[in-house]
Amino acid sequence: MTSISTVLLVWLVLAPLSSRADGLRAAICSPDGRNAIDLRVASEDADQVRYTIKRDGRKLFGPSPLGPVLNVGRPLGEDARIIDVQLGSIDESFTLPWGKTTTAANRCSSAVVNLASGDARVQWQVELRAYDDGVAFRYRLLPQDRLGECEIQDEATQFDVLGEPQALFNTLDSFTTSHESLYEHKPLAEIPANKLLEMPLLLTWPGGTAAAITEARVRHFAGMYLQRPVEKPATFSCRLSPLPSRPDTSVVGQTPCESPWRVVLLADRAGKLLESNLLLCLNDPPPPALGDFSWLRPGKTSFHWWYGAFEDDYQPAAARHAFLERHKRYIDFCAANNIAYHAVSGDGRAWYSQSSASYAAPSPDADVRRARPELELPKIIDYARERGVGIRLWVHWKPLSEHLEEAFALYQTWGVQGLMVDFLDRDDQEMNEFTERMLASAARHHLHIQIHGSPKYSGEQRTFPNLFNREGVMNLEYAKWSDGVTPAHSVNVAYTRALAGPVDYHLGGFRSVSRAEFTPRDRAPVVMGTRCHNLALYVVYENPMPMVADDPSAYEGQPGFDFLTEVPTTWDETRFLIGEPGEYVVLARRQGNAWYLGGITNWTPREIDVPLDFLSAGEFEATLYADGSLDESLPNSLSKQQRVVTAATPLHIALAPGGGFVAVIRAQ
Repeated sequence: MTSISTVLLVWLVLAPLSSRADGLRAAICSPDGRNAIDLRVASEDADQVRYTIKRDGRKLFGPSPLGPVLNVGRPLGEDARIIDVQLGSIDESFTLPWGKTTTAANRCSSAVVNLASGDARVQWQVELRAYDDGVAFRYRLLPQDRLGECEIQDEATQFDVLGEPQALFNTLDSFTTSHESLYEHKPLAEIPANKLLEMPLLLTWPGGTAAAITEARVRHFAGMYLQRPVEKPATFSCRLSPLPSRPDTSVVGQTPCESPWRVVLLADRAGKLLESNLLLCLNDPPPPALGDFSWLRPGKTSFHWWYGAFEDDYQPAAARHAFLERHKRYIDFCAANNIAYHAVSGDGRAWYSQSSASYAAPSPDADVRRARPELELPKIIDYARERGVGIRLWVHWKPLSEHLEEAFALYQTWGVQGLMVDFLDRDDQEMNEFTERMLASAARHHLHIQIHGSPKYSGEQRTFPNLFNREGVMNLEYAKWSDGVTPAHSVNVAYTRALAGPVDYHLGGFRSVSRAEFTPRDRAPVVMGTRCHNLALYVVYENPMPMVADDPSAYEGQPGFDFLTEVPTTWDETRFLIGEPGEYVVLARRQGNAWYLGGITNWTPREIDVPLDFLSAGEFEATLYADGSLDESLPNSLSKQQRVVTAATPLHIALAPGGGFVAVIRAQ
């Protein structure tokens, strides 16, 4: 990786005109002057530290308190005073091994505010940053005799919202969760009180201004949630995930102790937030000890579990040959169709040794170092290697954690290239630290990781590029047992979970049915939304390793499969083109000299004019895959057309109920 960095830390007398500081206040603006965050001590409010966020001079949040609640007393932000302020700026760029863009620009104004609080004069800092696409802040407890070890109970930070925005959000029942639930679109005042709210949470004001609240660089700390107090309908309080063994404590550690960044992404339209790399900018580059990541190979993957191809195979030895032959069929399919990986989970029970027959509940004797001999895993790996297909293994996190380094070293000798690690279902400090140990160990053994039962991304893929994707969203696996994953839900995901990073969605459903015909089924599940809608998800969602989750028989000879085999998984450039939260979304992503467009709608049919003004001058050839019928009862109908397009003329598209489109545009 390369970077060019200029970091200026200047004292007050050298502060840039866009920033200011005095004894009670520090304020910074983004390089373009549109976003601002300031921090002050409100002496009229018990010396409470408060922050305010503005865009174009309009106050969107605050004044709001911030800071931790230590186990030794009241919130640290109370009875505080500012000691001094250091103002500065960052101007750098860095390359990405994969992502929505090839490079990321890290440009912002910054401030470090030194504070002292309480009778003990506890020393701490608040760091502020203002970017063109959002603002961020974090707090840091400094080394000091009176606070060698710190214990953080929770967080006093709030987001006090101004105006009357609409909110797009999902709720969770507890801190122990798969992070998979449906979204709601409601006025701010109608958000349920005292429910845990997942992040990112999207707010849109009349006129289009959009903000998404989330976090970045969650390391050695607890994950954060939002909650609306009963008595404050326009306030989000922060809640930290507690330690499993200490429900009254969230973080334990030595000083210096640093919180994740609390982030507010900002834009004129909600869809523009999808272009942001801000979460990556707030994370660290890979540590040198992990070496380079030139071995990484993004690409699509099969996953036989979704179709259920092997779940009947758990029976005596007579089924062994059938199990091997089915895997060979998948591997041949991958090799023939530009699908880099094939995933192996098991045959109704895990591929590794354990007495439990459950994927979700491993028994104490589970041993991820011992493959069940009847499954002939070495033959599967050898067969895939000969055909240039990488093998990935599914594994439950708990037995993996007991033999982490040994198991990864063993997998590397076997020739395994990656893993799906499942059922974490937590983001407390302990689980987050295990995840980091897992990613570091996997990097040393040249293994990529996919996490299911997972919290959202927080930009940590910059530090650990071998983290290819996370689930953390209700997705098309639910087609096996629920009717919740509708086209409307997929649109909502684009404006919420997708703002945090890649979305692992069990893509590739090629048997679409109408709403009236849909019935969940475990074997050979069907999906809602048109075929073009499901193709468009490969463009709408960032994902360096998207699934092709259906059985090979569902794809062979089918219209639109040629697009699935062609569409890239990493991008040089990403543009939001048109859309509205809860309604529809259209994105364009470029790799090399080709643009790939993808658009999806909810159940509302619509005609849209997609602007092509991102193209350069001249004529281009567009291959368009559009809904072949506007009749919801014909969701697999697909029309493939060739058109000549220019930057001056929008692309007119008719979308069926639950419809979509994809297009590939190249210079003639």
